[in-house]
Amino acid sequence: MSEKPKPLSPSQLRAERRAAGEIPPVTARHPRGVDEWQDYITQAIEEAMNGGAFDNLPGKGKPLVLNENPNEPPDMAMANQILKNNDASPPWIGDRKKIIEDVESLRAEMTQRWQWIREDWAGTTIDRERLARRWADQIATWTVQIAKLNSRIRDLNLILPIWRMELLRLHLADELARIGAPEKLEE
Repeated sequence: MSEKPKPLSPSQLRAERRAAGEIPPVTARHPRGVDEWQDYITQAIEEAMNGGAFDNLPGKGKPLVLNENPNEPPDMAMANQILKNNDASPPWIGDRKKIIEDVESLRAEMTQRWQWIREDWAGTTIDRERLARRWADQIATWTVQIAKLNSRIRDLNLILPIWRMELLRLHLADELARIGAPEKLEE
């Protein structure tokens, strides 16, 4: 009795078909991953170093001269150089710093006021109705202050040359949540 031949695996079948010319050889390469690219680049640099490609570079052994900013638009180079030579900065940098200081100052004030109100509210001899009115007045004052700050933030964001430096607008509800304060005091 003769045994049946074993069926070929898919890879063996492909190899036979490729050998017979039925399937063209694989010419397309798979795309390299990040690690493969890093390995390839590292290998290419090492081969170049071993081959002496970096031995006779101009300025070898001297400090790099990095006077030019590669990210600076050419039309701003002269203006930035004048500012640098006079130890000055563009106005928007000072405006941004001032707004950040004012936001921090407002947040510190809000934290302090809420602490005082909370301590007074816990007292047994305080007129709670008067305290609630005082808190409502304080909320109204902060609403106006936040609106003015938001106007300054909007104006600054319109002139910033770098979008990542934009400031976020303030919201009273978020600022109150930051310090754990309610918008209205209720018994």
